[in-house]
Amino acid sequence: MPVEDTLRSLRSWPRPPAQADAATVANRLAEAIALGVLPDGEPLPRGPELAASLGCPDDAAHEALGRLSRDGLVIAAAPGPLTRRPADPVLVAGVARLRELDTHELREISDQHSAVAGAAALLAAERATGDELDALRGLAADFAAATTTADRRRLDGRLHIEIAAAAQSSRLTHQEITLQAETGALRWLPWAEAIPHASEADQHADILTAIGDGDGLRARALAEEHVRAGIRRLVEFRLWSAARRCTR
Repeated sequence: MPVEDTLRSLRSWPRPPAQADAATVANRLAEAIALGVLPDGEPLPRGPELAASLGCPDDAAHEALGRLSRDGLVIAAAPGPLTRRPADPVLVAGVARLRELDTHELREISDQHSAVAGAAALLAAERATGDELDALRGLAADFAAATTTADRRRLDGRLHIEIAAAAQSSRLTHQEITLQAETGALRWLPWAEAIPHASEADQHADILTAIGDGDGLRARALAEEHVRAGIRRLVEFRLWSAARRCTR
């Protein structure tokens, strides 16, 4: 399909295309690049031509190209900007999601997620079986040895979900799965990991030690702080990235 036709097919905006802002345009293009709808190396029209294809304002298209360039999804070339598909499309979704959330929304997510993680850790300390504890320790060891962002994100999310499962609570497990889907990619952006890998591994070990010791109150406090620390880092990165874009 010609690129102009592909771009016109993206006109399913959350608001009328003529009113779409740069963030909306960038997010839609990022999704198309990540999913391969716009193939890797596809030349894109320049600002005004891109705006005409998308049916959005010229300034929104121009700023969207700048955002995509900063995120590494578009590279400059003589014939015009070229798309560059990321190695890990999930991270592109994380970038788009972070742009959508303001600091208040991030803090609300922190409140909810820390409450769920804390309750799960408390109950796991009371209810986890020996086999479940062994499985949790195995996941933590795999996480500590992981070398790629994708593996770390996958194992971190799985560990938190398995702690909720060890609490013998289907509702907590479901809530943890939902929250991991909402924030998992955000916490592992490659240029701004919410918690450095070594520190995250240490925190996992401390939480599992408390669960294994049957110390529910300590397990809850550690799990709550673990989640809050990650979201605090995201808030800092969100404020920094917003200020950085404003100064460019």
